[in-house]
Amino acid sequence: MTTPALEPSAARARLSLWLEYPTSTAGRASADGGWYYFVSTQDGLPLGYRVPAKGGPVERIDTGGERVAGVEPAPEGTRTVLAVDRGGNEQWQLAAFEPGRGAGSGSVRWLTSNPEVIHRPGAWRDGRQYAFTSNSRDRRFFDVYDLDTQGDLTARPLHVEDVLIDVVAAHDSRVLARRSVTNLDHDLLLLDGSGASLLTPHSGELTILSADLARDGVVAAANPEREFTALVRYGKGSGEILQEFNGDVEHVTVDPPGDRAAVVINERGWSRLYLVDLAASERRELPLSRPSVVTGVDWCPDGRSLLLDASSMDAGTSVLEYQLDSGDVRPIVEIARPLPSATPSPTLREFTATDGLTIPFWDARPSDRPSRGTIVWVHGGPESQYRPGFLPVLSFLVEQGWRLILPNVRGSTGYGRTFVHLDDVRRRMDSVRDLRDLAGFLAAGGEVAAGRLGIAGGSYGGFMVLSALTTYPDLWAAGAEWVGIANFVTFLERTAAWRRGVREAEYGSLDRDRDFLESISPIHHVDRIRAPLFVVHGANDPRVPVHEAEQIVAALKIRHVPVSYLRYDNEGHGLVRRENQADAYAQFADFLVRYLTPDPDAVARGTPRAAPP
Repeated sequence: MTTPALEPSAARARLSLWLEYPTSTAGRASADGGWYYFVSTQDGLPLGYRVPAKGGPVERIDTGGERVAGVEPAPEGTRTVLAVDRGGNEQWQLAAFEPGRGAGSGSVRWLTSNPEVIHRPGAWRDGRQYAFTSNSRDRRFFDVYDLDTQGDLTARPLHVEDVLIDVVAAHDSRVLARRSVTNLDHDLLLLDGSGASLLTPHSGELTILSADLARDGVVAAANPEREFTALVRYGKGSGEILQEFNGDVEHVTVDPPGDRAAVVINERGWSRLYLVDLAASERRELPLSRPSVVTGVDWCPDGRSLLLDASSMDAGTSVLEYQLDSGDVRPIVEIARPLPSATPSPTLREFTATDGLTIPFWDARPSDRPSRGTIVWVHGGPESQYRPGFLPVLSFLVEQGWRLILPNVRGSTGYGRTFVHLDDVRRRMDSVRDLRDLAGFLAAGGEVAAGRLGIAGGSYGGFMVLSALTTYPDLWAAGAEWVGIANFVTFLERTAAWRRGVREAEYGSLDRDRDFLESISPIHHVDRIRAPLFVVHGANDPRVPVHEAEQIVAALKIRHVPVSYLRYDNEGHGLVRRENQADAYAQFADFLVRYLTPDPDAVARGTPRAAPP
């Protein structure tokens, strides 16, 4: 029995329903607790909004119709800072919103205005002063600045150093910053009137996923000499382990008095929420209303409730208000309609690679019909992890009858310090071999039919797709990559100046490892690609420049390998505009039908599937 295929027009209509279902994130409360601020896709791309805390109409903040990455209300007064870029270029500018007296009124004042400089949002020190970082001095590095949002907007340097640094918390004279030696090796610096104090002296690697100021020192999600991050307190001496959990501590935020911390744990992909008394070092779990991935948490000013960014495949992504006393949970914005269909949560499974390593993966499949084909979907990063949250395109594909296998190959985060380093530099191709072993595992169990296995991924996952197609060409009937790396040398030469150093720590140095990087770059093995390829890239991508897509597309066209290429001039590293998502994902769905489906009706419609490789 095969899965009936929808006509292209019907499938696109279903896709629109999924893309139009709004997601909301980055929930924050105003200083008086009367308003909740958040980022939502309800108008077609991520923009800033606010809604009365007690319920009422949602108000959009006008920042020129460009993407908003975050909203941060001041701890005093009514001002809110937003981070905005243009066309997906990640050249973030900061704006301050001041609400008016009437509903829907207010004004926006741009705090920064140099489009050649990145201004990373940071934290309010009080109701006027805002601390942030920018690379205005040198495009390779970020310095810490202080800005009077009611003054002449002259940024005053607080800390200058040839390194990458972010502001993670602030209060009056104290500013907490995280210095990144690599993506996995960090320091915490406390900046005050006397200069910068290093809170985290260490040898080897120390990963800090989150940190906040407390009444007594600083608390952080850190892994000193541990596989997983714990809740650690830093002060004048060495770090003190307050709590350890069955997984990584991912998010730490301290209540307004500085005595309690809300802590989010990543336990095998799902999130668990705890409240920790910092003085007594006691904790209690705060039950979630459904299994979810919590990507952010913040306190309301009264200390009696939290705002959670929660996501699940069966409930979407929304900001939830969590009442600590009662445990009651409600979305801060009610969505009038349900999800387009009930999508079951994926199942967590694992297989054993040929070298004995256990590799976890998520299995998402239709619950009411046989699948028409299987797609291995590889996450980016590589310091990342597939989690069972809500992604509209994945839910759409499952609804259309596709089975998705979402692996966390070696090198993924969430499985400990050892696991995340198993793909570093010269071990790079071991992670690609995991994809071969996964395909073999599925085939050995009779779970994949010949000629019906595709592979897709974005960013670093795009490299994994191209590498899998060139290294193991007989396994794949079709491939798709978004903003992927085709050539590690040209990628490192052209990626944004501030990224090159931290990326070389993972991939290898152009000075020391150029020959190796050349040898594993898919562009130099393109003659081995047999499967049709679908390619998407944004022209303004600062991370993986569009040249990566254009060189692989040109090489395949010369060899007459079927390739579909979509370039979007108003996008960057991925698609955020709904009209572009609708266009790209609809064509991707047609691509899958053309090359992976065995449905004979597809042939009658003039879309024959390619012969299996």
